[in-house]
Amino acid sequence: MAEFALSILDYVIVVSTLLVSAFIGTFFALCGGRQQTSEEYFLGNRRMNVIPLAISMTVTSASITQYLSLPGEVYVLGPQYALMFLNKLIAALLTTIFFLPVFYRLRLVSVYQYYDDRFGIIVRYIIVVTEVVYALVSMGSVIFAASLAVSTIMDVNLTITIIIVGTVSAFYTTIGGFKAVVWADVFQATIMLIGLLLMIIIGTIEVGGASEGWRRAGEGQRTQLVDFNPDPTLIYSFWTIMIGGTLIASMVNGTKQPMIQRYNACKTESEAKLVAWLGLIGIGVFQLLPVVCGLVIYAYYAYCDPLTTGRIKSPDQLVALFMTDIFQNTPGLPGIVIAGAFSAALSSISSIINSLAAIIGETIIRGYLTGVSEKTYTCLIKLLSAFIGLISICMALITSYLGGLIQLGLTLGGILGAPGLGVVILGIFVPRADSRSAVCGMLTALAICLTIEVGARVTGSRTAMGLPLSTEGCGDGMYNETSPGFTTTTPGSNEENTTPDNPVPDVSSHIPIFAISPLHYSTISTLLTVTIGVLVSYLPGNKGPESCDPDHLTPMVQRYYLKKYSRSADGVQLTGISDISKVVGFENGLVESECRIRHD
Repeated sequence: MAEFALSILDYVIVVSTLLVSAFIGTFFALCGGRQQTSEEYFLGNRRMNVIPLAISMTVTSASITQYLSLPGEVYVLGPQYALMFLNKLIAALLTTIFFLPVFYRLRLVSVYQYYDDRFGIIVRYIIVVTEVVYALVSMGSVIFAASLAVSTIMDVNLTITIIIVGTVSAFYTTIGGFKAVVWADVFQATIMLIGLLLMIIIGTIEVGGASEGWRRAGEGQRTQLVDFNPDPTLIYSFWTIMIGGTLIASMVNGTKQPMIQRYNACKTESEAKLVAWLGLIGIGVFQLLPVVCGLVIYAYYAYCDPLTTGRIKSPDQLVALFMTDIFQNTPGLPGIVIAGAFSAALSSISSIINSLAAIIGETIIRGYLTGVSEKTYTCLIKLLSAFIGLISICMALITSYLGGLIQLGLTLGGILGAPGLGVVILGIFVPRADSRSAVCGMLTALAICLTIEVGARVTGSRTAMGLPLSTEGCGDGMYNETSPGFTTTTPGSNEENTTPDNPVPDVSSHIPIFAISPLHYSTISTLLTVTIGVLVSYLPGNKGPESCDPDHLTPMVQRYYLKKYSRSADGVQLTGISDISKVVGFENGLVESECRIRHD
């Protein structure tokens, strides 16, 4: 990329973003209950407001990858990713009807306590270990991605940038707890939104308006939003997004610790459901905006592709290049975009740190250090949060040397975490499912998905064919800079769509099962976990559905369960729902905790 000098105002904006985030943590460390109890530290005393929680939920999912990399992906592959907005609506429906009521009414700090109570400690530890490992690797990758982009633009040492990002996020999360995470997310979401809108608005003006931008996108075959081809190897077909993408969205927003924390921090279940709806709509919006940004970037470079000419080496660098080209004479605007990148990283890291502290604290500290006072436990949790922050910095530094291995770790970690949705479905829908069912389903799903991923990497079967790129407008010399590893394509040549580093793949020998879209890992994993789990539940040795605690079932199944199976309460045999209702209080269709039904 061409040299680009930031103004003093740009540096002030970036530094101010970091300082405000740190101040928010300090504020919540000194006010209110001062984070002296686990309820306040992890859930804000369960009295948080809807709007900040929904915004926090949005930016927790809006990672640095979406902010910096998604526009480049849209630039190369087209705008089909925009359909992700629709699957968020389906995921919101599934979450609020089936998943959220179970976890909210159990009033858990850690969602992984559900796995223990429903299936036993073996299932809990399998899922906890995979989630923790994946989260640690993910933190390192997020910090590294943001630091690399920012250090390149600002001409700051990469190691120093990594330390700054990791330290700031760990600082305000450790001392301020969940409230600091949520309110820092609100501030950071504002910065991210402004950064994306600036690139979209100013870029649209630069290309001559929205209609001209859309015309250029049409010329470049980038206006097809929906592809109904049922081929499961297509990365972003309608069916891949609406099936695989919906399951992923349901898994992340309906069963994972960061989101369950935000639901359980609400005062009432109805507020929690509102948070889920608003948060998932917000996530969809924050996925739409980078898609629009990618189309604007394509329109800007439609006639002189910087990848082909060698100005940049990867689509991930497009946002940085675009920013330098359109903002180079406007002090302050580059600083907002860079601050948005920092914000995307800080929001993701802080949520992961707080969630990991809850997972490890409730699983290990609560489990093995019995008798510890609430105040001591909270102090230990704060130390744990600081330690996790330190590990995140170390993981980011390791990523700078082992980038390829880290990406492999992220992929494998995502596969390892995928069966979690299937296990939860077994838990809330299948009363007869037990530990054996969950373990067999999980291990089968993991084995199949890992086999597909390894096969895809070994055979090179999974490829994504990029859309045409043009250099016909580069004749004026504006965009002819070259970088090592690239060859400038002359106008009119037959090589406009590729570079020496990115040849067109030969798909004739690809093995179809290994070419399946990664979005379908969730489809395969969920189907296998549930199917195998149900089948195993009918093998000899299963205790039967009568052994299931109805509180662990989704409301719809719970009502059926209570109606079908005889229960006893205070020695009275109950044979029907009319009898059960005499001794069991119902509120919104659920059994009240103070009137718990005992097993026979």
